[in-house]
Amino acid sequence: MLSALALALSMIVTGPSDHAPARYELDLSLMRDGEPAVLAKTIIVEDGTANVTINDASGTFEMNASLNPVQGDADVDALSLYVTINDGDAQPQEPHLLIKRGQTARVVIGQEGPDGKMSEGLTLTLTPIQTDD
Repeated sequence: MLSALALALSMIVTGPSDHAPARYELDLSLMRDGEPAVLAKTIIVEDGTANVTINDASGTFEMNASLNPVQGDADVDALSLYVTINDGDAQPQEPHLLIKRGQTARVVIGQEGPDGKMSEGLTLTLTPIQTDD
């Protein structure tokens, strides 16, 4: 009886879910020796995951991402993006970003060459997808 009452109260407080989770485009560019080695693009939704696996002559590349609302008393408009990137035998990269819901976020990890362009590393961009409401 008490659990049913608690459930009813929680539904009144939180209200029904009147909109679908926001969708984001997740782009990854991986550079090796100044050349693009992997270009990956996928869609991820709030409170969801995305996975990309590529097998080619140079080996296996894998990206796993999760995008979740930040829990607790923190900013209710904050999201946490956690990505694990495995590129063959290279050291795994695990960028973790806290972003404001609906905003674009970008992280660049790597080394620049003498020309100022990335020679080794990755660029990860999260962009909200605009919907027609």
